[in-house]
Amino acid sequence: MLRSKGFTLIELMITVAILGVILGLAVPAMGDFAVRQRVSGQASELMLALAFARSEAVKQNREIAVLPATNAATGWADGWCVGPATGADAMDNCTSNNRLRNFQAKSGVTVNSNFLQASNKLVFQRDGTCSLCGSTPFKISSTKLKATPTDARCIDINRQGRPTLRKVSRDTACN
Repeated sequence: MLRSKGFTLIELMITVAILGVILGLAVPAMGDFAVRQRVSGQASELMLALAFARSEAVKQNREIAVLPATNAATGWADGWCVGPATGADAMDNCTSNNRLRNFQAKSGVTVNSNFLQASNKLVFQRDGTCSLCGSTPFKISSTKLKATPTDARCIDINRQGRPTLRKVSRDTACN
């Protein structure tokens, strides 16, 4: 008697049903993962920009600024750039040809800071210090984050110009 090779229809249906259940459980978790990764990536980019501006200030022996990409109304959520703060090639905005580097915003991520209330730019001095730093941190978050885990980020910059990253919950203020 010959035995046929392959799957029966019932075996195939059971396999497809099991795959459906597994995908049904995995897809929502992937959405949360993507939001957490966007927030984490945006915080890393801001840390990079701050460290880059500080090192360029020391390397070039001049004041270097980190500016929001657009204006005080939209703040840092549209991205930011790094460039000269003083001299003939000083930047007033991120459309300047003198900028050293641009950083793009990620969709669905908010970047808040009160730095814009004092000035429209964050300036690192020739020695790497930051005169406006030390009091007002950046908060990187998303409305799509869950309220309980610590998936949002706070970036503090001390007076010496060194940024540090903290994990906080979505609704916690960065003080």
